[in-house]
Amino acid sequence: MKKNPLGIITHNLSYKVISLLIAIVIWYAVVYASDPQETESFNVKVQVLNETYIANGKQVYSIDDEYKQVTVYVKGNRSELNKLSADSISVTADLTQIVDLERDPVTVPLDVSCRGFDRSALSLSRSTIPIVIENIARKEFPVVVSTGETVPGKDYEIGKLTPNPDSVVINGPESIVNSIDTVVARIDVSNMTFDRTKNATLILRDRNQNEISETIINDDLTFDGGMPEIKVAVELWRKVSGVTFELHYSGDPNPGYIVGTLTSVPEEITLAGTSEAIQALAAQGNVLVVPQEKMVLTGEEINDTTFVVDITDLIPSGMKLSSSAKDTITVTVPIMPFGSKTYTLDVDEITVTGLADNRTVSYDQAAVELRVQGAVEDLRGLEETIRSATIDVTGLAIGDYQLPIEAQLPDGCSLVNDVIISVHIKEKAVR
Repeated sequence: MKKNPLGIITHNLSYKVISLLIAIVIWYAVVYASDPQETESFNVKVQVLNETYIANGKQVYSIDDEYKQVTVYVKGNRSELNKLSADSISVTADLTQIVDLERDPVTVPLDVSCRGFDRSALSLSRSTIPIVIENIARKEFPVVVSTGETVPGKDYEIGKLTPNPDSVVINGPESIVNSIDTVVARIDVSNMTFDRTKNATLILRDRNQNEISETIINDDLTFDGGMPEIKVAVELWRKVSGVTFELHYSGDPNPGYIVGTLTSVPEEITLAGTSEAIQALAAQGNVLVVPQEKMVLTGEEINDTTFVVDITDLIPSGMKLSSSAKDTITVTVPIMPFGSKTYTLDVDEITVTGLADNRTVSYDQAAVELRVQGAVEDLRGLEETIRSATIDVTGLAIGDYQLPIEAQLPDGCSLVNDVIISVHIKEKAVR
């Protein structure tokens, strides 16, 4: 006897339906557990639509950097979100949707969309962004070259930096253009030893010398002729060290006083220059002449007088001070009583008294000056007749001291002033 197929299906039907429902629930539970719904955030740049609604004639709009990007929250299954990137999401600001153009700033509503996701699965960190509407400005700026912290190779200095173009014309919102203080072409000259042309990075700085962001430059500003590609011709000059000074003064000190030998600090400097300028300076003995009008005595001086001399106008054409050199020198004009003379005494000729056998002394200088007053015949040949110069360290512990020098001079001669020397008492090294 044949069985009825329908009977087979309907046999225990309620149990079969319940089993199917349970299977479906279990399937959904497994799927949900392995691919749950989550919310992911993405930072997305705002696209502006219908710019000509505002940007026409002499008006233009600008958006602050903080509003040019918004956060989009997307809700969906983990597997879908893993395939998603910020590039897949579109956030737009349609300028025709501005409600009130008289507000300052005006606000523009934002709209978001993402292929494969319903609008209800998308939300924004803000629903509108403010924009500023203002007149457009146009301004020309000279290009300033900067080498930053970079330096050329040994024995070289930067001589000339010539940018091309040497100026740029910038257009954009009035507030932004007017905030620009300097247009900088930055180059790297690290270890350069020959002239060459370098590609520069364009940088805009505001009045506080802060860099204006690339976002503002790219989004809000334009340049006549398009974004400039600035090249800088770098001319290197060779260094020349050991340049000394020929010192001159005018006037006289107080009656009864004379002027000794002038000295400068530093005694020599380093310049950099073209080959022609270096050769010309070498022909003059590598000497810079300090003219007498730089140092004028008033006639009242009875003590040493110092002058701080600006030497920038003494530098020959085609040369400049080395980057490590100061643009001033300090010149000492020694003022001494009439009938006196300055003598140089090597520190090795100083006798130290009272020094313990296990100690030694050192000095900060190689020689000292002794200013001696006396009759002309007594001063003549004095360097050979200075009997002794001593310092006394009796009872002094290890340390640093300022001590007077006692000089034994011939009869009729005396020191013009006390001579003080820095002395360092140390433990003698044991061999």
